Amino acid sequence: MKSSILLFVFATSITFNSCSQTNVKKQENRINKNTIVGGGCEGCEAIYESPVPFEKLQPVDTLPDYYEAGPKIGISGIVYQSDGRTPAKDVVIYIYHTDQKGRYSTRGTETGWGKRHGHIRGWVKTDQNGYYEFYTLVPASYPNSNNPKHIHPVIKEAGKNEYYIDEFLFDDDPYLTPGKRNTINPRGGDGILKTYTKNGILRATRDIILGLNVPGYPVAKKAGIQSGLAVGSNCPAFEPLHLSGADKGKTACPMCKYGFGQGVMIWFNHANIDQMKRFAQQLENEMAHRGERNFRVFLIYMNPYFDRNDATGQKILQGKIQKWCEELGLIKVAMVWVPSPVDKKTCGIYNINPEAKNTVLVYKKRTIAARWVDINYDDNALQHIMKIM
Repeated sequence: MKSSILLFVFATSITFNSCSQTNVKKQENRINKNTIVGGGCEGCEAIYESPVPFEKLQPVDTLPDYYEAGPKIGISGIVYQSDGRTPAKDVVIYIYHTDQKGRYSTRGTETGWGKRHGHIRGWVKTDQNGYYEFYTLVPASYPNSNNPKHIHPVIKEAGKNEYYIDEFLFDDDPYLTPGKRNTINPRGGDGILKTYTKNGILRATRDIILGLNVPGYPVAKKAGIQSGLAVGSNCPAFEPLHLSGADKGKTACPMCKYGFGQGVMIWFNHANIDQMKRFAQQLENEMAHRGERNFRVFLIYMNPYFDRNDATGQKILQGKIQKWCEELGLIKVAMVWVPSPVDKKTCGIYNINPEAKNTVLVYKKRTIAARWVDINYDDNALQHIMKIM
């Protein structure tokens, strides 16, 4: 990390930690008209114990353990409004976690929730671009447990009470079980951090979507048919049969093998696939141009008209679709097959509406980045998809 950044972070830390708590009671005077969301949240009120008034909080904070021994990490991201696209400014995030022994250690001077959350905690407030960042040490798992190491976040946005979102977790944690890793509806979006090293410390990114999968959160009613997981959701594992592409003739999990990058899944529920012929060829060209590591395409045929118990009929249809892919020259684009539009293990876990003609899900690092339903297979739709990449 550049020295100028270290100086800024260090100065910010000193400022935060030297302020008194004279403004805590003012912050605890909550707005009576707040929309109550999130259900129960023991300890979330600790967000009001910030030693700095909310209006003076900065987008960057350094937690007290940063200069101690341990793996240093900087975590940053963008907080979006509930539409998953518009940056949300002035959102307060409270974070706290265990020390290098897995304990919420205290220094003996803590008050309020600090006695339970420990001294390793901090507060940031997003800037006008929704940006936040904090520096700390990677926490340890609880002593004598198989609990994944984690960082607790609490959110406070204008007009709503404080509420928790899913913890920051670590992708390389051996205690991160498949069940925890494949959470379908994470609060606030996927919290699993994929770390990398930059300027001598670990770095990671997590974007947050306000209200996503948070109980009681007001969501504007959307016109038209709804289908697919919400933006910010984690992409679950599923194993379709591949009729074209790199895994042709095999069953393989798209997200397990390629979810680390970015791409698009087009779940379609219509028998006439010729209507998407030109569109599929354009996507093939985009894959060739951008490279398979940078962009992948999965056309997911949901088999709308065949009985799943009719093995002969299934084989015949698969052969016709495979031939169609060969005639179009789909070498990179993966046409994959799932049993039916109501199959619980595939369409079900992605919340695909069988009444929709198609559901388009753009993903980045195994997280839904954009979603459209019932698109036309034209240049306009292609431009929308590629603009997200």
